[in-house]
Amino acid sequence: MAATAKGGKYFYAWSTILPDGSFYLPDQALQEYNIKLNSKIIIMTGRNTMKGFSVVCKDLIPNSPLAAIFDSLPELQSYSIPEGQTVTFKERIFCWALLNQSRYITLPLKTWQQFGLQPGDKLLCLRATHLAFNILSEGPYIELAKQMRDILVYE
Repeated sequence: MAATAKGGKYFYAWSTILPDGSFYLPDQALQEYNIKLNSKIIIMTGRNTMKGFSVVCKDLIPNSPLAAIFDSLPELQSYSIPEGQTVTFKERIFCWALLNQSRYITLPLKTWQQFGLQPGDKLLCLRATHLAFNILSEGPYIELAKQMRDILVYE
């Protein structure tokens, strides 16, 4: 069950990076951002995200502030780079991954490291902007969420 914290921040769930590099994305977040199962998703670091990433559906990018960035990354737009391989643009890291039928993405361990993460890390999925939801391992929202008992946990 998702939870709303004081101040209005909306938390979807906790999820853990599994030893094989797979990671579960909560159904409620996928529905809210209109991200379909068996589709390719864009993963990127945020401006202030040291350990974590944002999940974006490619369909939301046109006519958004991200459009200019993605115009500079044709290999990401066309998915011509291998799944999970990163590209960097203006200090942000980007890659794509397939969201499978079971709501999991799988990234190589090297890619997780580039996002400042590793298997076993428990991450918080939370609403961010109208373009993306965040998945974080550190920061004030983590401490706030740790105090709440009604947030789903996926292991």
